[in-house]
Amino acid sequence: MPRTYVVDAGALFSTWTKRVGEGVFSTTTDVVDEIRNRPSKFRADLLEVLDRLREEAPPTDSINAARRAATETGDDSILSETDIELIALAHSKRQDGSSIVLVSTDLAVLNTARHMGIETVDPSGKFKDDIKWVSICPACGHRSVASKAGLECPVCGTPMRRRVFKKGRK
Repeated sequence: MPRTYVVDAGALFSTWTKRVGEGVFSTTTDVVDEIRNRPSKFRADLLEVLDRLREEAPPTDSINAARRAATETGDDSILSETDIELIALAHSKRQDGSSIVLVSTDLAVLNTARHMGIETVDPSGKFKDDIKWVSICPACGHRSVASKAGLECPVCGTPMRRRVFKKGRK
């Protein structure tokens, strides 16, 4: 069975798909809708014509699992609904026993996917470590596991800032 690459718009914007000789690409409809420039749209259309790019919708249970994982890593405030659906699609395909790799240039997507045990590839090569986030108050130093920047500090009321809590390879 060929390997399935679940791809984000960033992978389709680049020429990364040309470097993959074997395998099929899978993504969500929202990701395809993000592709507007002519060269990227042409590459995506060509992959669809060659039956190498498939648009799919993830099941609800996988979407919920992706949301939980995003909350655990602290990426929930950064990820869009499209990002969550992409991670959920990779999760559901992995649950079905497929050999999958999630390909994205979005570090929050890669971080959450890797936290879920999904193999990842960053075509830009920037993603190296798993990250856990924490909110820190710049005024009083209060720390909170709620990683959303802009939340008010429960101690002094100052807007909290999102910071890296822990980095490490899985």
